[in-house]
Parts: sequence; C-alpha cells; structure tokens
Amino acid sequence: MPHQTEPNVNVALGNLLQAMLPKSRVLSENTQTIAGSPGLKPDVLITAPGRSPVVIEAEYMPASNAEDEAKSRLGLVASETGQPIEASIALRYPTQLQDTDDLPASLGSAALSYCMFTEGKTGANRFPEAGWLGGSVEDLADMVRLVSVPERAVDQAANYMQQGIERVASILDNLDRTRPAVNRAIAEKLGMTNVPQTRRMACAIIANAMVFHQRLAGVHHGIKPLHQVCSRDVPNPQRETLTAWDDILRINYWPIFAIGRDILSQLTSDRAADILRTLEHTASDVNATGVDNAHDLTGRIFQRLIADRKYLATFYTLPASAALLARLAVAKMVGVDWSNLESIRKLRIADFACGTGALLSAVYEQVAARHERAGGDPDALHKVMMEKVLYGCDVMPSAVHITCATLSGIEPSEGFGSTRLYPLAYGRQKDGSAKIGSLEFLRTSAVRTLFNTSDPAWRTRSKGEETAAQIIAEVPDRSLDLVIMNPPFTSDTKHRDSQAGVLNAAFAAFNSTSDDQKEMAARLRRLAKKTCYHGHAGLASAFVALAHRKLRPNGVLAFVLPFTAINGPSWAKFREVLAKQYTDISIVSIAASGDDMSFSSDTGIAECLVVGRKLASRRKPTRRAVFISLKGKPSSFLDAQGLSNMVLSAAQPRRLEDGPYGGLPIYRGVTTAGEILDAPLDNHKAGWGAARILDASVVQVAHELDNGKLWLPGKLEAWKLPVAPLGQIGRRGLDSQLFVSAAHKGPFTLHPPEATSTYPALWNHDAPNETRLVCTPDTQLYVKQGMEEKAIELWSTASRAHINRDFRFTSQPLAAAFTEQRSIGGVAWPNVSFSDARADFAFVLWCNATLGLLMFWWHANRQQSGRGRKTIHSSESLPVLDFRDFTDEQLMTAEKIFDELRDKEFMPAYLADADPNRALLDRCVVCDLLGFDEETYEAVRRLSAKWCAEPSVHGGKPRPKDAKFVF
Repeated sequence: MPHQTEPNVNVALGNLLQAMLPKSRVLSENTQTIAGSPGLKPDVLITAPGRSPVVIEAEYMPASNAEDEAKSRLGLVASETGQPIEASIALRYPTQLQDTDDLPASLGSAALSYCMFTEGKTGANRFPEAGWLGGSVEDLADMVRLVSVPERAVDQAANYMQQGIERVASILDNLDRTRPAVNRAIAEKLGMTNVPQTRRMACAIIANAMVFHQRLAGVHHGIKPLHQVCSRDVPNPQRETLTAWDDILRINYWPIFAIGRDILSQLTSDRAADILRTLEHTASDVNATGVDNAHDLTGRIFQRLIADRKYLATFYTLPASAALLARLAVAKMVGVDWSNLESIRKLRIADFACGTGALLSAVYEQVAARHERAGGDPDALHKVMMEKVLYGCDVMPSAVHITCATLSGIEPSEGFGSTRLYPLAYGRQKDGSAKIGSLEFLRTSAVRTLFNTSDPAWRTRSKGEETAAQIIAEVPDRSLDLVIMNPPFTSDTKHRDSQAGVLNAAFAAFNSTSDDQKEMAARLRRLAKKTCYHGHAGLASAFVALAHRKLRPNGVLAFVLPFTAINGPSWAKFREVLAKQYTDISIVSIAASGDDMSFSSDTGIAECLVVGRKLASRRKPTRRAVFISLKGKPSSFLDAQGLSNMVLSAAQPRRLEDGPYGGLPIYRGVTTAGEILDAPLDNHKAGWGAARILDASVVQVAHELDNGKLWLPGKLEAWKLPVAPLGQIGRRGLDSQLFVSAAHKGPFTLHPPEATSTYPALWNHDAPNETRLVCTPDTQLYVKQGMEEKAIELWSTASRAHINRDFRFTSQPLAAAFTEQRSIGGVAWPNVSFSDARADFAFVLWCNATLGLLMFWWHANRQQSGRGRKTIHSSESLPVLDFRDFTDEQLMTAEKIFDELRDKEFMPAYLADADPNRALLDRCVVCDLLGFDEETYEAVRRLSAKWCAEPSVHGGKPRPKDAKFVF
C-alpha cells in the first residue's frame, strides 16, 4: 500500500478545488507565492480577481500545528494579486488517506474537519470558537467562496453607500421646497408618491448605477470611468454621465441604468452636478472595499431606506438567513443535472415578493456553486439565470430595480437580454380597477406588468403610458421548480389604524384610500377562495396558496413565515396542505428571544423557515416533518453553511413519540447549535408544537400528555393519565365583543367594579390582582336600555373558572383563575364552565401546576417572546385532566387543596421552578390528587426547570438572583 504524504494530499486537494472553483487560481505546495517571503510555502493558496486570497493549512489528524500555521498566514500579502490574506483555514485530513491507492477519489469522498480564522482587533478570530466543522471537499470549496469576501467589508461598503445616499437625499429634499415638480416627475418614474422615502430611493438607484458603472469601465472598452464624467474637473457632469450611460445601455444592463438615466435626466443640471460629484466619492469608497453585488450590498441599502414596511410588512431577509433557506431548498430539488447547462436552463425559480432580491440572489449562489463544483462555466450560467430561470415580482418598482441590479452584479461582465423580473400593479388603477400585485396570479397565468423594465426591444421609458411599454408576465400553474419567499405578513383584518383611514392594513401602502383598501381586500378574498388563505393569517397565507398553485409536482416550497404558521389557528388550512400534499418537509425555528428569534430584520416576532417538496402524482404523504430548533439565527454566511451542512447530513433524528430523551443535537464546533426532532403532522388544526424548542424532551413530555400518558425525563416508562380537550369536558365562554361591541349589538357597557355588582366581570389583566388562584372581578357590566333580554341570555354563560387568553409567562402567574361568584370573562379571561361545579377547583389547580402550564404553552401561539396566546376557539382543543373520570373523593380532594392554596402568592410562570408555592401546588396535584409517588413529583419539578429554561417562556428576562430551584 502506498503511503500518501501530506504534500501529496495537498496537491490532490488543490486539483479538486481548482475544478470546483474555475474562476480562481489554486496553488498547492508552491513557493514564491507570498510577497516578501519567497521561501514560504502555503499548503494551498486560492486567489481570484476581486476576491481576498485564502490559505489552507492542512495536516493529518490530530493536526496539532495546523491552527497555528493558519493563523500565521493572516495579514501576509499574496504575490500575484497584491492583496492581504484576510481569511485562512486549518484543515484536518483523516488518517485513512495515508494508505489509499486512489487519492483523488478517496479525498473527494472523505469526511474532513476544518476551522476558519479571520483578523480581529485583538488577534485572530476563530470559527467555530471551539471544535471543528465537518464536511467534504465540496463544502470546503463553498467555504472558500464565502470567506474570500469578509462580511466586515460588506458592512463597510453598505455604510459608505448609506452615508452617501443620505447626503445627496438632502439635496432633493431642498429641491422639493423650491422646484417640487422635479421630484414629482422622479416619483412618477418610480411608480411612487413624492415623499422622503421616494427621494432616498431615487438617490440609491443613482448611487447603485454609479457603483456598477465604475466596475463596467474596467471591463468594457470605451466606457469612461466615473472620474472622467462626473468629477469636479468636468464642466457638465449630468450630460457626460447620461452619455456614458447611453453607451452602457447599447451593450445592455437596462435593469440598472435605464431607470437611473430617467431619474438623472429629470434633475436640474446644478443639482445633478452636486449629486454626481458627491456620489463619485461614495462609489470610489465602495469599490475600494472590493465588495460586489453578489453579497447583497444594494439589498442591504434598500432595506434601510424603505418606510412603507409598516403596511407592506416587507421585512428584509437577513443575508445569512437567506443563504440558509436557499441551501436547504436547493438541496431538495430533484432530477437536476447540475453539470449540464441545458438542464439548469429548464428550471423555473420564483419569488413573488422579491423585495431586494436577497432570496433570489441566495438561490442563484447555490445553483452557481453546484454548477461550478460540477465543472460548469459560471459566466455562461449568468445569461441563463437572468433570462430564463429566475422570476421576480414586486409592487415596488424600485425594488424590482434593486433586484435586477443585485442579480446583474453577480457576474457584472456578462450581458443578458430580457429578464423575468416584473413590477406589478397594486392599488387603484387608471381604469378604475383595483389590483393586488402578484396575488393576481391566484386565478390566472398571465398578468400585465405595471411597466416594462426588462426588454429593450419593447421598452419606451421606465414608466410609459403606451401599451407597448408594458408586457405580459406569464407564470402557468404547475410550472415552477422552486418558489422561495419572505412574503408580507400583514393581515387584511387588522383595524388598529382606522383613525388614520387604514381599514385594511395589508392594503394601506402607497396612500390607498379606505375604498381602495376595501376593494383590494374583497378582490383577494375572491381570488383566494378555496385556498389555504385566511384573513387573520394575513397576506403570507395568500402567497403560500399562490406558491402551491404554481409549483409543479416535485417542486420545492421555501418560505420565511411568521411562527403562527406552525401553531396559529388561522393557519390550519396551510398546515393541512403541507401535511397532505408535501414530503421531505423541514421546519426551522429559533429557540431564542427578542430580535434573535426571527430570520428577518426588525420584525420583533418569531419566524420559521418552511421547506418542502410537492408530492408527485400517486405518491402518499409521510405526514411527518423534521423540526430544526436553532439556539440562534445564523450569524454569517459561513455559519449558515455550517448549520445547513449539519442539517442535510444528519442521521435519522429521534422522533417526538420516542419518549423524553431529546432530539438529535447539531453542533457549531463543540457548541450545541440546536436539536433536530422528527414529528408527525397529523393534528393540523391544533398546530405543531415541536418547533422553537431548546430541549426537545420538554415537548416529548407534552406529546405524551396529549395522548393520555405521563412520561417524564429520567423515567423508563409512562403512566396512564386521563386527559381530554377542554371542549369535550366543559364549555367555553363567549368572545368579549359579543357583550359590549356595537358591531355585535352587545347589551352591556363597561364600568368600574363595585362590591354589589349585579353583573361582575373579570375583564382585563391586572398584575396585582392575579398573584393568587382567586381573583377579584375588575369590571361590572351595565345593561343597555331595551336589551335586557339579551343581557340575561349572555349572563347565563358566566362562571367561576376563567382561562388566560393572552398569557405573559414573564409577568403573569396564572393560566386559569377563579372568582368567588360567577362573573363574565372579558378580553383577557374568557369563561370556562363545567356541568359539575366541583370541577372548577380541579381545573384551576391543574392549569396552574407545572403539567398544566406545559400543556397551555404546548398548544399556545408562541410567536412573541415570553408569551403564549390562545383564541376563544383554540382553547377548546387544550388538553386538560378529564375530570369526568374523577371520583367524588378526588373532587373533594381537589376542593380541599384549593382551599389550602387559595391565598398563596405565586410568582410569574417563568419562575415556576423557583416558586415554593408552585412546588407545593405540584406536590398536591401529582401526589394527593393523582396518587403518584414522591419520585414522580421530583421528576415533575425537574421538568419545571426544563420548561422555565425555554426562551419562549422566559423571553430573555433575567432571573432574580435569589431565584433558586425548589423541589
């Protein structure tokens, strides 16, 4: 058997990487590669035009010197490019390679381990901080692509752009006071109204075109660089720049320069000169960072400038999140020969709310990486991707421009013809109709665009009136291979802004009138009829319905969705579609709190990634999904790559039904990054709780409780425990609006409470009043004149037991409350009544003990940090102890326990493990009421600690220093 030395393996590695990185130069075991150190011989050095050089230092396991050698390369300068090395990789070869006969084949299939170093303020930064990443040579090639442009440089370039745009936007703001017609004309070109956001967007488009111009000047002969057309030495920079852009348009690049030219031509020559001269410095600063649009520079700027997100809810997908979703989605595409350009040409990939193009760019990167690794030509791929493969739509014309520019910048030297990127009509049109953007595709395959930005043969101007200036966007049903989206989340049933004329928040953008909003909402209801769309779920559910309609069998659905999509009642139809008509489903969520629980920028709510493949005909669904709960969102492109590799290469994870032993851990080096759990999708109405979990054993206990078994962590067996949905055991109360809302002809009005109230009510949350099991009504109801009969009818639903509708675990102790006398349940505390009044006591005890808290949380909507919400209707499905099976003795015991605990003060639920009175309640319920032993009680208390450690419970709120675990 031959002995393969490390230099032999390094050379083989270099050859493999060269084939996977055709635009790079890969040198292995070469001297004369480091400036000033001709004798230094990096194991592998990768350089590429416009990229930072990357070094790989490799050794056989245990590779004791690889890390030190990799760190020592940082800051050295590559002789060929003159650029410093900002990233280096330490690589460990498995010892099995020492004795292989076929080194290239063995290395190509070997399990490698590696870490990456970058320069930091106080020394080298290591990723991961401890331990090693695992992967193949292909994964290593992907890493090289990522680290060759450090994210620090991207952020620096984005800051330069933003600073420059804000400076020149003030010029347009001043112009608005003296010559407002100019800004109105610019706004018309963008299909927007003349507001500060529009003016900043116009400046961003010009700045973006100038950055692109500077790059093209070094690629295409005859294009003057910026300093020759708009520096202070040029007498008329507006005229010179427009001439240069006309020259560029004769080559192509219409999506970038046509609308930029139209904006620039509207400006007065003096203001144009001020803007161009300022932005020339901005473009130079941006280009000096070496960052190109492949890293979503223009997308980052765009999301910082949008002001209409309040109503469009188009929150920007963070680049690392986009990369994670794209990697998971493309991995599920089947039947594609990635080495064959013609096979890729047949693909159809769409984003119907493309925004900045972050997701389309991320998918492009994944397709390009697979094509390059298979030996394909990335330059030839560009024209195919732009003209044939990628579809993008948005209601903001400026967003479509940014998407075009972002995608074009991936290969700036490669031209292309028409694209399939379309601005679509939204709001009231000149013919009197109301349009709803991409959602028009719900009932048709062809939609007329707002105007044509993509085809020079048809295009007259950026927003022409002529029919010829428009084109038909065609997206046939069952035609797409992948739909990837972060859709607007806004609901068309929210009325919070009605005082400002906003009746339907989903349609309030672009100054829509109340009549416009009503008609657009009605149109969506018509078009989305008999789909998984639900008004309370919002526009996101309509976009999911659209994607489902347009995907072909085996097509992949990949969405960023609000966490309510997993367990919110209004999303039940979507979950049914996903469970019955999709397979190979992955659901990624984040078990964190605050801003860390979302994949988008600035949403403030929990989100999830949902990826699945549409079933081919005659295939049966598995009705299962892999739930991936991460401890934090991906921090970088590199982190996204590592996390996706772990997920895609993971062994079969433990199932939800396998008992309280946790899921399959995934690692970031030696640090646990999350858990994977395989769970059924059979209960689409109640929702799927196996997401956003820090410790999977907690939900495994909850699942067993759902099925009438108590199986606790550390126990080998489960015990039978009778539970049933609350709706079968008791009767829920009425929605509070039925009592007081004029729209529902409510017979009551609200007033402060009195000790002698005829119609008392436990209406709102009041923290000082909710620390004990017995709560005092905070409101009384007066009967409206002439509505006495209806008032008596509704009063018959009053009860002593109440359930918490909006449970803030971080501040409220009670999931259920008791009132001494019958009272109406209001906004916060709906009624619950039982045929046997003695069940009131058992119900309140169960709900506030650890097992009851767990079940409330398991079935609640956990979209917001430290908070669990339930609707009136969803409370009916909440599993509780089946009190119908209780003996008289048990019911008497429950009442006795209640009397003993009624005056005890309880801590907020997130401190249940440290609350001595909660511990006492647990002991009474587990041992006295249910008859279990002391060991079982202790296991319940351990479960309490696990539950309190869940981020969705504590919401990131610090624990008091004296909060200690209590058995």
